[in-house]
Amino acid sequence: MKKINKPRDVEYALYYDTYIAMVPTETSVLDQLKGSAREVTALYKSLSPEALTTPYAEGKWSLKDLLMHLIDVERVFVYRAMRFARMDRTPLPFFDENEFAKQALADKIPLTKLLKEYNACRNLTIAFFNNLTAKQTERSGIASQAAMSVRACAWIIMGHELHHRKIITERYLK
Repeated sequence: MKKINKPRDVEYALYYDTYIAMVPTETSVLDQLKGSAREVTALYKSLSPEALTTPYAEGKWSLKDLLMHLIDVERVFVYRAMRFARMDRTPLPFFDENEFAKQALADKIPLTKLLKEYNACRNLTIAFFNNLTAKQTERSGIASQAAMSVRACAWIIMGHELHHRKIITERYLK
């Protein structure tokens, strides 16, 4: 799969530095996205229905909510990347991840459907980034009042998922 170079720190808001730092540099970010999808799918299939709908603490998301959050964030960042890659200069707004989670009603969706949506989203993400030229991945725009490059979007998607996988291991599966 194609290599998308790691973005420079001027290509994204400082907030995303933690996510990008989590992504290993030895392997293509697209290969990592593909492998991570297999791992997330296997993990979720291994969990009981109770584990999938029980938050680790009051006021926190369930694992189904978290999976839908991964899907929603990935969609938002691929949309941003597509707009920037196509030279759309319109600044893109913030999005409210908590409102997205509240309105998604993920706990009511069967796991098989959530995983099908997650994998469909991931396949579209990989196909989109795989079809870009190196020049297109370097293009940028404004999202959430900060500069963001197309390639930063790919790295943020992967780093965001790694961040949440760490939370799953440390807080949900202990």
